[in-house]
Amino acid sequence: MTYATIPHLDKQISKLVMGVIPLPQNDLPKAFAILDAYRAAGGNVIDNSRIYGNGFAGVMRAYYERHGQDVLIRLDKGNHHHSNDDSGRRVTKEALDADIRGNLEQQEVDYSDIYLLHRDDPRVPAGEVVEWLNEHKDAGRIKAFGGSNWHHTRIEAANEYAEKHGLQGFSVSSPNLSLATANEAMWWEALSISADKEARAWYQSAKIPVFSWSSGGGGFFAGVESPDVIRVYHNDTNFARKARLEKMAEEKGVSPTQLALAWTLNQPLNIWALIGPGTPEQVHDNVQSVGIKLSQAELDSLELG
Repeated sequence: MTYATIPHLDKQISKLVMGVIPLPQNDLPKAFAILDAYRAAGGNVIDNSRIYGNGFAGVMRAYYERHGQDVLIRLDKGNHHHSNDDSGRRVTKEALDADIRGNLEQQEVDYSDIYLLHRDDPRVPAGEVVEWLNEHKDAGRIKAFGGSNWHHTRIEAANEYAEKHGLQGFSVSSPNLSLATANEAMWWEALSISADKEARAWYQSAKIPVFSWSSGGGGFFAGVESPDVIRVYHNDTNFARKARLEKMAEEKGVSPTQLALAWTLNQPLNIWALIGPGTPEQVHDNVQSVGIKLSQAELDSLELG
């Protein structure tokens, strides 16, 4: 495993971030086995969200009861919309307060190491959001914060405001970045920078930490054939990339899944990869990606077309 730090959090963070979604909510021994395997491999951060519900929070609550609340770095999200139109947006001070406190209450912990707004509302000035977040930071409920599915210009505006007003700014951005290019958003306003050259150039220059969700291609390169994968990722470009990926993986003696994750981790960005293994064996497979080094020429060759 490899590690790095983000602004405003004095902890080494593993480059593979474990998501709670694959954890079985009604089988704690199986869920704990996945978490134990991840920790044994050197992983130390868990990605959760208020919108995921009390089931996953209950799994983590039980895990913290057994091992202590500091056993994992908590990356908690909130402010997700309630409907797929403007009336359901929840980037408000009241929603922020409810979700930050709700995340802590559900998991029975004292703080979140990192808090991300799961969705944005461009109608709300970024500076107002920074002010709200700093209130919770000063109260000790969160340490670092950022945005998930926020456009890079909004991240930039938030940090310009923070610098001008002597406040803590965004430490993290969490869009999608993978070798698979999307036909359409996976979910309403789920932001991908995979095909956005301007955004990728900005992140490379700004060096803002990027925590990429669906970093291995959302299961496409692993052969997943779910309706969502078919809808979002089935296109000629991705099938051509998959063929090149499989050929290179065979040459390197690694799996396509490992190489797809390695493509994300080797981007010239300050980057982390979110993973969703559903078994200890899948954890082990994912972790091997960290040791795969790819040249810029190899990265470019996989992304052709």
